Amino acid sequence: MRSVTFRFFDVHYVGLTSASSLPQRLIAKLSSSAASRLMPLNKNESDKSDLISDYWKVKNGKALAGTSIRIVSSRDVPIITEEMLNQNQFKVSSINLSAKDKEKTCLDYFYFCLSDTKLIVTLDFRTSINRFETYVNYLLNTKESGESITFTPTVDNEAISAADLRRITMNYSSELLTTREDSLEGSVGSKKVSIKDAILKKLFQETESLKELMNADICSADLVIKFSKPKGMSEDEYKRKTIGALLKPIEDPDNVKLSTKGKKIQGSQVLKTEIVTVDDDDNGAVSEQEIYQKMVQKLNLD
Repeated sequence: MRSVTFRFFDVHYVGLTSASSLPQRLIAKLSSSAASRLMPLNKNESDKSDLISDYWKVKNGKALAGTSIRIVSSRDVPIITEEMLNQNQFKVSSINLSAKDKEKTCLDYFYFCLSDTKLIVTLDFRTSINRFETYVNYLLNTKESGESITFTPTVDNEAISAADLRRITMNYSSELLTTREDSLEGSVGSKKVSIKDAILKKLFQETESLKELMNADICSADLVIKFSKPKGMSEDEYKRKTIGALLKPIEDPDNVKLSTKGKKIQGSQVLKTEIVTVDDDDNGAVSEQEIYQKMVQKLNLD
C-alpha cells in the first residue's frame, strides 16, 4: 500500500465561449494523436514539453481523469549506466551516446481528475498548478477565443474563515512562480520572482552593496497585505479572490502566514488536501485506476 496526497482546486472561467462542459471540450481535443497535443515549454531554451498522455472519460463526460507528463528529448537527459559506475572514471562525452534524436524521456508525471467546477491533482507541492493550467488553456486555444480558465487552490473551510481574514504576511524567502509567453508561437516558459529581491532592489536602488547585505542576512523584508471584505460580497467570492488566489503562485506556502481574529496559521494549513491509501505492485507502482476512482469519488459528481 502507498499513500498519495490529493490537492484540490476550484475551476474559474472568464469570457466563456462554449456551452460544452470543460471535460467534454478537453475530451474532443484528446481524441487526436498524443504528438499533436504536445505543448513545448520554450523552443528557444529546451525540448521540454507537457502532455496529457492517458485519459479516462467519467460518467459520459461529467469529468475527465488522466495522467499529465513532462517529457524531454533523451539527448537532454544524461544517463549514467551501471557499466560506467564500475569504471575507475568516465567522461561526460560518453554519457547517453546511444540516445536517438526522436526518443523522449519522462521527467515526471502526476494524476488528475477534472470536472466543470473542481480539479484534483497529485502534483508535487513544490510545483505550481500554473503548469497544468497553462496546458489546458493551450490545448483549448483560449488565447484565440479570448477566454481564460484558471485553477485556484481550494481553501479548507475548517482551517480558516475567509470573512475573518485580516492580513497575509510573506517572509523574505518567499518566491512567486509566474508564467510567461514567449514571442515564439506555441512556446511557454516559467520563472521565479523573489519577493525579497523585488522589494529590496526597489527600496535600495542606489546601494551598490545591496546584494552583499542580503546575502549576509543583514537586510531582509516581509510583505504584509491587509484585507477587509467589502459589503455585499459573498464569502465564497471573497475567499476565491484572496486566500486561494494569493497562495496559488507561492512556491512554498509555509513561508506565508495568515492572520485572522485571534490566530495565525501557515499557508499550507489552509489549503484543502487529503491523503489516501492505494494498492501498489511488487515494484512499487501504484494502481492508477484506484487513484482515478478515488478522485472521482471526491469530486461528488452524483
